[in-house]
Formats: sequence, structure tokens, C-alpha cells
Amino acid sequence: MTPKERRIQGLMKLRKMRIWMIVAYSVIVIAALVFVSMFTSRKNETVMKEKVSSMTSSLNVQLRMNLESYLERMESVATLAFSIEDAYTYDATTSTLEEYDKLNLEKNISDELFKLCLMENFVDYGIIYRDNSKLGKVSNGTLELFGNDMFIDLKAMISRQRTHDGWFAGYKNNYERVYYVKQIHDNAILVMSFYTTELEDVFDNPETLNDMQIRLADKNYKIIYSSEEDELGHPLPEEISPAAEDNTAGAVLDEDNLTTVNICDGGWKIICTVPTEVILREEEQTKHSVRIVTIIAALLAAAAGSAFSFMLSDPISMIALNLDDEDKEEKGRKQIL
Repeated sequence: MTPKERRIQGLMKLRKMRIWMIVAYSVIVIAALVFVSMFTSRKNETVMKEKVSSMTSSLNVQLRMNLESYLERMESVATLAFSIEDAYTYDATTSTLEEYDKLNLEKNISDELFKLCLMENFVDYGIIYRDNSKLGKVSNGTLELFGNDMFIDLKAMISRQRTHDGWFAGYKNNYERVYYVKQIHDNAILVMSFYTTELEDVFDNPETLNDMQIRLADKNYKIIYSSEEDELGHPLPEEISPAAEDNTAGAVLDEDNLTTVNICDGGWKIICTVPTEVILREEEQTKHSVRIVTIIAALLAAAAGSAFSFMLSDPISMIALNLDDEDKEEKGRKQIL
């Protein structure tokens, strides 16, 4: 092999090396960009889910505290009835008073109960006796709903044996009202009720989580309150019922929703849900930004590769020109000779 052929062969190897270097450079840069893009997206998705889960769980706890505080305040108003001495000593079923004295006493008790009823937006605030007679304010709607079994059914609502009282919703599948009952003595029960719409202030949702749905469900997973329309008294939606029924407290994230659950005194559950697509909406925006940055970086990498290729090809071109000049000189010498 002549020196010229060896130089040509070396030149070809150099050109191949240049091509392979450019290919390797491009592959490494693209692979690095893809890896960084995927890692960043997954990291952002995880952080976003954890952030929303933490915020929703914290809000759920706050809503439980708000509800319990509200119910405790309602109970305190109810116990004011015991400040009326005749209210907790009088028994309409065994009274031996003369008819006139009985009517006056019952009127006085009812007047005092009406005054207490005005303290809040109560639907009912009265005393029911074993014979279903009543004192105070007891609405016609409640009387029609309970009928002749009013005392028996109200007594069945007592769920806390230590304090002889309890909260109840969904009587005969009517979820428009929430009832509080407290036993006064064997033949008398205090009943207080309010519309479930009064719970809107309790479950006030901050604007930072305006896509969150808030529900309050009883032990049968029927909805007592909902931030969604037309759900009152309905069972929990199928997409969230497994997460709500299997947990007493905590957060569950699935393909459709992030669901947080908190149980209140009496077995009621506060259930907060945020659609997964809402959680990932901001993450999708981040992905879009990452894609743009990745494309820009790829273009810059391509430009750098082209510049690198030019820098490598320039000396190779010079070598090729030198070889051509040498060939011309050698041909010229041969012609002279």
C-alpha cells in the first residue's frame, strides 16, 4: 500500500469516527433530555398528589372540628330547656293538676321554649310526652312524619346512653332535617331539629380547593349534606363509596378521585373528594412546559452538534486539499520528466 493510499484510508477512518461521534453525541443528549423530562414529570406528579392529599386531609379534619363544634353548640342551646324548672319536672301523662292550672303551666313552659327556639333557626324545639302530647314548637311536618309513634321513635334515636341523647338524620328516608333528642325523664323527650341546609356554613370550602366535593353521610352511607346539588338522601356515588366505606380516617387515591374520610361522633362520616384529573391539571401544565424546554434543548444540542461536526470536518477538508495538491505536483513532475 502506497503512502497516498494509507493517507486516504486514514482519512476515511477519521470521517467515520466523526460520524460516529456525532451520532453518539446526539443519542446521549436526547437520552439525557428524555430521562430528565420523565423524571421531572413523575416527581412533579408525586409532589402534586402529596400536596393536594395533605391539603384535603387537613381541611377534612377542620370540617370535622367545625361540625362537632356546631353540634355541641346546638346541644348547649337544647340543654337551656333544663333552666326552666317546670319543663323538666312536669309530666303531662301523670299530672294531677286542675285543668285550668294545667293549661296555665303548659302555656308558660311552651312560651319559654318558644323563646329558646328563637335563638337559632330551629324547625322544632319542644317536649314530646309518652302519650304523644307536646309542648313548645313542634312543626306540622314533624308531626306528620312521625305520626302516632312519635315518642317511641324519638326515644329510639337516643344513641349515647351516658348522656341519654343523640343525633339522627334520615328518619323514614327524609334527610331534609337533622334531629337532636334528649331524654328528660321516663315519659318526656326533648326534640330539636334544623334543616340540613344550615350545615352549609359548617362545610364552607375555601377557594383554594373549589374543585373539592364535600359530603356528610350517615352510618348507612346515605348523604345528609352535599356540596353537590340533588344528592340529599341518596347513597354515596359508586366511584367513591368503596374508599369511604373501607376507611374511618385517611386518604385514598385511585384513578378517578382522591378521597379523604373522617368519622365524627355518632358515626357520621365527612367525605371529601377531588377528581384526579383536577389534581393533575397543574401537573399537565408543568409537563407542557418541560416538553417545550426539552424541544429547545434538543434544538440547541443539534446546533452544537452541527458546529462540532463543522469543526471536525474543517481539518479533514484541509487534508483532502493537501492530498489533491500533492497529486497535482506529482503529475506535473512526471510530465516534466
